[in-house]
Amino acid sequence: MIRYVLAVVLAAALVGIGWTGFDYAAAVRSEQQVENQVASIDEAATSLVEHDDPPATGQPGARRVVELRFPHGGLTSERIDRFHVRPTGANVSIAEYSVGGRPVRTVTIDARVRDSNTNATVTADLSGETGTTTVVLALKADDNGPYVELWISWSHASRSAVHPCEYSQESVTM
Repeated sequence: MIRYVLAVVLAAALVGIGWTGFDYAAAVRSEQQVENQVASIDEAATSLVEHDDPPATGQPGARRVVELRFPHGGLTSERIDRFHVRPTGANVSIAEYSVGGRPVRTVTIDARVRDSNTNATVTADLSGETGTTTVVLALKADDNGPYVELWISWSHASRSAVHPCEYSQESVTM
């Protein structure tokens, strides 16, 4: 009888130790996945600013469509708690994200990126997104030079439009 009790206690201890490892690995995997999505935004935004000309007044600018793949949450990944992209200077933006209750991480984007609203200081908020989300990055210009507007075009996880977008789903395919 003592052997059975000892076996159950030992098994419970091993599962408890192993579960901590699962949680840590899931959080690290999710952070890496989110960091890869930030790199995709950075690459597309930087490409727009460096390789395309700002549009003439009233004309649509060059754009890039990026499919972002965010973690779903579960045994092998954690959901995004916070994901914001905000302009901080003339040609720089900051992406801030946290996953699974971990500390906020900050990554610099080498282009001025802002939400599709008209206010220059508006932060693009992708917090809580899961699955595949399509974003449209469009080159614009103001008195301070070129910048990139970010639209959340479509969230495949919910199959509904998250934010209105001046481009229809058909017009963003390239």
